[in-house]
Amino acid sequence: MVLDQNTPNLGGVTVQGVLEFKDGAYRELTSDYVLAEGDGMIRIGTEDEPFQSKAVITLTGTETDESIRGSGGMAIGTKLFGTFDGGIIDIHGASREKTDWTQLGATANAGDQRIQLKEAVNWEPGDEIVIAPSGTDPTEAERRTVESVDGDTVELNSGLDHDHFGETQEAKGRTVDMRAEVGLLTRNVVMRGDNEVSNPGGEGTYNNPTKGDTSLEYETGFGAHGIFAKDPKRVQIEGMEIYHAGQTGHKARYPLHFHHANEQPNSYIAHNSVHDSYQRGYNSHGTGNVTYERNVGYDINGHCFLVEEGLEAEQNNVFRENLVVFNRRVRRGDRPFGGRASASGDSNEQNDFRPAAFWISNPNNVLEGNHAAGGYLANGFFYDGRGGFEVDEADIDITFRNNTAHTYSADAELRYKNLARGFGVLVQMFPDGVEQFPFPEAPEHSIEGLTAYNNGHSAVWTEWSHTTLEDSVIADFRVGHFAIGGSTTRSNLFVGSSNNPVGRGGGGDFFSTSDTGSSGDSTHEEYDEAVEKAIEQKRNGSDGAKEPRKETKIGNGSYGTSQVSKKLNNSSSYGTEKTSKNPNSSNGTRTTSTYYGTSDGTGIFNDTIYYRDTPSNEANEFDSVVQPSRQRIRALEVS
Repeated sequence: MVLDQNTPNLGGVTVQGVLEFKDGAYRELTSDYVLAEGDGMIRIGTEDEPFQSKAVITLTGTETDESIRGSGGMAIGTKLFGTFDGGIIDIHGASREKTDWTQLGATANAGDQRIQLKEAVNWEPGDEIVIAPSGTDPTEAERRTVESVDGDTVELNSGLDHDHFGETQEAKGRTVDMRAEVGLLTRNVVMRGDNEVSNPGGEGTYNNPTKGDTSLEYETGFGAHGIFAKDPKRVQIEGMEIYHAGQTGHKARYPLHFHHANEQPNSYIAHNSVHDSYQRGYNSHGTGNVTYERNVGYDINGHCFLVEEGLEAEQNNVFRENLVVFNRRVRRGDRPFGGRASASGDSNEQNDFRPAAFWISNPNNVLEGNHAAGGYLANGFFYDGRGGFEVDEADIDITFRNNTAHTYSADAELRYKNLARGFGVLVQMFPDGVEQFPFPEAPEHSIEGLTAYNNGHSAVWTEWSHTTLEDSVIADFRVGHFAIGGSTTRSNLFVGSSNNPVGRGGGGDFFSTSDTGSSGDSTHEEYDEAVEKAIEQKRNGSDGAKEPRKETKIGNGSYGTSQVSKKLNNSSSYGTEKTSKNPNSSNGTRTTSTYYGTSDGTGIFNDTIYYRDTPSNEANEFDSVVQPSRQRIRALEVS
């Protein structure tokens, strides 16, 4: 069947043959759902001849838990575009040839209506773009419409509201690249929900117009969703724009979502944009070997790119050169899995209370050249194994190269471990209390070639002994590398104050936000009983581990006595600790909550609460750093 006209609302379209959009004019298909199953194919353009005109799929319908196919965990819902039990999606929009995203070539100041990019672009008048923030406030991301383009110079429809940095800096023989990213939102193929009226998110009041400015407030909605379930034959989507998608609070209802699709070596998602999302972005669930390349995400509720459940099937996905600008934490009632902040980390329900631009629950996936550019109470890259993953420890193979993370906000008081957010990169591979050294000869897993700056908590947080941060550039930080459990810090450059006048280099403070009681995310316990017991066993040597030394080397080369108390080793400027009786504890242990203040300047913070006495810091360089490194040993008080 060839679609050569615009349709009324068709109620539902099931494709078991071929449905092809005819090029040459505007085509819009409106329906409650559009589904390819079995040998069915939906085609808009081909790889050799991409679709040149405008094609729009508008999905309609009101909120419901009904499903047109499947049941239980395989129910695919409605108001969808996708596949089930076979099916092929071939979408190749001509927009794939446009510059997906780039960076500024010169600093753009508030009031400027013309920006210079680092390269010539082929954008057109009427295209929408987003300019990423440069400082510490993620809401300084700005959406604009292109008026004209002349090579690398773009005229905007209105002046900028904020400054955006567009220069590189040389320090210690290395290049510090903090140029703001600029992403293209418009594509010539579109999938959208029919949601045109803004809805208030949770208990908030959303007063931005649809597709308005970046805001801490957010929209909710029962939008369109793309789902490719139960072994599609192939899904190839490029040059597509998705908005008003995702279904707030409903599990498995995301803009572009492989759902138990298993091995997909012939599938890819490339040169697309997802923006103004009601729930998440690009998802591989129970699916491996999908390539996600040169995509853009903007204004995303929750995680943007994710590997969802840590399943064995979720390996060898490739995330390459994607851009995320602004994702946010939403209230618990608006999250698909609920969840609340938990000190133990075992009730976080996919950690939506601290979402990530890239949330990776199975470590055996490839992340190369991606940029995570700002988020509210969020993280840039989050390797999260606390829910468990179906990979033997000896088979873990992390590939993380040349990624960038900046402008992730934290709480007004910086929290510790499972409650903390505002990281460029966060690596928490195992639940608290689980032995993290089961295989002493395991290889190192490198966070390599990272650029991170202006992140509200720490640029990098690792709490797995086999993690190494190396050959990276960390700038404008409170803490550069917060290393727990003996993580290694090697051959990195730490720049305490960069030339970026928009961020900390300009002497400003970190943008910070604080939770309120109504969020349901507040807790003052640092560890649960099981964690305290495990640490106490380590300290006492009851399980065969050696007891920590009473002396420990501090970053300045001197030695100090480590006190078994609630005190940070001569580092009161970095935080205060509060101790309270754990009502659930039967052994009298006490819980300790740590809050970090706004002091800055520690390049490497080695926290030896876990099992290694001596940190591993090798060949790092420091530029204008107040304190290059420090170490502390802590132990829980027992009554």
